[in-house]
Amino acid sequence: MYSPQIKTFLTVAEKGSFTAAASSLYITPSAVLQQINALEKDLGVTLVRRNRSGITLTEAGLYLNSAGRKWTQDAEAIRTRLTSISDSSHTISIATSLLEKCRLLYELWMLYAEEDSSTRVNMLTVGPDRKIPPEADLVESINSGVDWMRDWEFMQICRVPLGFAMFSRHRLAGRKRLSLSEIRGETVVCFEVPAYSEMTKVFDRLEEEGIKLEMHPAPKHSILWDTGFRHQIMLAPQCWTDILPGMAFVPTDWDYTLPYGIFFRKDASETVRQFLSFIQTTYTEGNRQGIVPVLDFLAE
Repeated sequence: MYSPQIKTFLTVAEKGSFTAAASSLYITPSAVLQQINALEKDLGVTLVRRNRSGITLTEAGLYLNSAGRKWTQDAEAIRTRLTSISDSSHTISIATSLLEKCRLLYELWMLYAEEDSSTRVNMLTVGPDRKIPPEADLVESINSGVDWMRDWEFMQICRVPLGFAMFSRHRLAGRKRLSLSEIRGETVVCFEVPAYSEMTKVFDRLEEEGIKLEMHPAPKHSILWDTGFRHQIMLAPQCWTDILPGMAFVPTDWDYTLPYGIFFRKDASETVRQFLSFIQTTYTEGNRQGIVPVLDFLAE
């Protein structure tokens, strides 16, 4: 398992001398030497040779310097995870990104904290390709049926209209509502969700109306923004209006909507379930102050 002596050795290898390593670690050079000696004795190999200019690494030292860095990174990650597990009974971790924004959870959390000040919130960042951190407890999002959502439970709060987003100077951007016949001949940017039957119905209807579809596997940031720059039309939920700069959302004359709410783990902790219970109560009965957070465009 991880040893502080490994960290000391890696610092010596990086700095090139015991004295420089000692300064970086805020310990004495003799303490550095003692740790290196103890590590060499424990491993049964010579790692470092001293010379007039500093130190050189033996073949064994070179190997440990290479392999040891990943080892210490993994060990620190394990240490962090163990700490988060030990604190999980009092912490709720919320994963966020440009697409998975906390439009409601911030206000819900503030309301909940007035009733339970002992629980803490920890904000995490959703990784590349929408990879949810393994320690995340909650994610706020539309339920569009993408891969990661299938392994989570979902609490619906509302439904979000599905319409079209376009550059604010597009010829159709000023319309209050669009009929599908008005965008015949246009190419509409869409995102694939093969396991979600409702979206398949939407795609089929667009094609039946003679609308060309430009399909993409996932709503990457570059695609979201390039669509506006290229003066294209995008099929989008209305909640995306706050992440599409310079683009207008125009509803259409259909009744397609997407569920919006909170995703949570199937093995959610009791602390998380108490917060979810509070959310459920807030949207069925209101909280003590009568405050019920809603998406901005639904409040208009």
